[in-house]
Amino acid sequence: MSSIDDKSSVDGVHVVPVHKSQGPDAHLGTIPETEDANAFLASHAIGTYTDESNKKLLRRIDMYLMPMMCISYCIQYIDKSALAYAAVFGVKKDLGLVGQEYSLLTSLFYIGYLVAEYPQAWLSQRYHIGRFLGVIMFIWGGILMCTAATQKFADIAAVRFFQGVFESALTPAYIIVTGMWYTRREQPFRVAIWYSMNGLGNAIGALISYGMGLIDGKLDSWRYIFIIEGIMTIIWSFAVFSIFPSSPMRVRWLNDAQKVQAVERIRSNRTGILNREWKWDQVKEALDPRIDPSGHILFWACVLNEVINGGVSTYKGLVIKSIGWTDLQSALFGIAYGAAVTIEIASCGYCAMRFKNARHWCMILWLLPSAIGMILQITLPTSNKAGKTIGVLLMPSFVGSLALCMGIPGQNTAGFTKRSVVVGMAFIGYCVGNIIGPLAWVSGQTPEYISGYTTCLACMAGQVVLFLLLRIYYAKQNKLRDQMVASGQAPDPSIPDGGEFEDLTDKQDLKFRYTL
Repeated sequence: MSSIDDKSSVDGVHVVPVHKSQGPDAHLGTIPETEDANAFLASHAIGTYTDESNKKLLRRIDMYLMPMMCISYCIQYIDKSALAYAAVFGVKKDLGLVGQEYSLLTSLFYIGYLVAEYPQAWLSQRYHIGRFLGVIMFIWGGILMCTAATQKFADIAAVRFFQGVFESALTPAYIIVTGMWYTRREQPFRVAIWYSMNGLGNAIGALISYGMGLIDGKLDSWRYIFIIEGIMTIIWSFAVFSIFPSSPMRVRWLNDAQKVQAVERIRSNRTGILNREWKWDQVKEALDPRIDPSGHILFWACVLNEVINGGVSTYKGLVIKSIGWTDLQSALFGIAYGAAVTIEIASCGYCAMRFKNARHWCMILWLLPSAIGMILQITLPTSNKAGKTIGVLLMPSFVGSLALCMGIPGQNTAGFTKRSVVVGMAFIGYCVGNIIGPLAWVSGQTPEYISGYTTCLACMAGQVVLFLLLRIYYAKQNKLRDQMVASGQAPDPSIPDGGEFEDLTDKQDLKFRYTL
């Protein structure tokens, strides 16, 4: 291993030491099982690929990979939101929850999420990601079923904490997986597609809770929600364990030629694919704002976004019910709410892919419907049932901004360890926001929830500032690197150099350009 010990700044661009891996050995007997892209390509013939052949391969990847990710994410959202469905059917009364105890249950879930974030990231990098996620889903399905046996606040608090611990693995892993398989142009829409399964999960969860509400059995109706959803998760975990791939180099549904093409088509990302080595110099680069402030900006953007989400996701069932709908009508309304979530997230991702350099503008624009929806809740009288209902359907639009924000580390952070750390920073912000969010909502304020809505509006304003700062930073870095190319201080990014899979960070690789 060679290294450069000194650091320097060239025309305002921070240049970080490069640690290049050794080239592949002549002995490549185990290459079919390797997850090193350079070694894999060295052992296989690289063809000439047309736009049509790349589109055909993309369709095949979408056909096999996206359904797996979408179903898993849908199940995760259903499980995570089970408490909100249970609230409609009396969980607060049956467990004797008083004061802010109901809000604390959501916070405890995200405290568990926060505690496990980096250990899960480390484990997902070390092991086969499909098998790892399959085991994780099996465990959290069992934990979810345990919720049906809880009798008091302490019982359900412990269960929610451990549910958060194990559910924390899925979304960060999917950000990394999307970066392995898709070009940077394709990623925003794909992230938005699987993230929009929040909406489908909401609709399915609403149907499940509606069905459970009709059961006249020996158990409280809300307990059946946790039992059914837990069984569903455990069954699906076997499929994830058996089918979900580790990387493009190790996948059953592509032949060798297609695997090579899958690797080649994302060469231009310059973000690498997978590296099992945990590199502490990349950790330092991700965490030091003097080198790269983007991770810290993403952290705070996610905090503010999830302060909104923590409150809305926890109280949406009670908000809908406060408008004047019955318990069962409130449960069924979740179908319309879920459809709104799906449309709002997917449309945000599509526009970010369709229009060049528009990602940060989309993140800002998709906050506006949420702001309008919350203002309607504050200003309209309780007698205006239709207006308040429309306002509720507009409220989840902010999640579209989050989907794009969460995808940024996969698109604008190179170096596998650094990317994992930045994804972790974003999800720590995600957890912190969700811990704080429900506490801004006061149960006694129903139906207005003034403190909750005003907090959310303030958080939206803060996000606008952060998204603008992030865009300015990335644009400035691109401009400086282009100037360095013109003056001969940096290599031309249009000329291939074979270093696309060297696991260099975006600061080490001066050919790297940030997406806007």
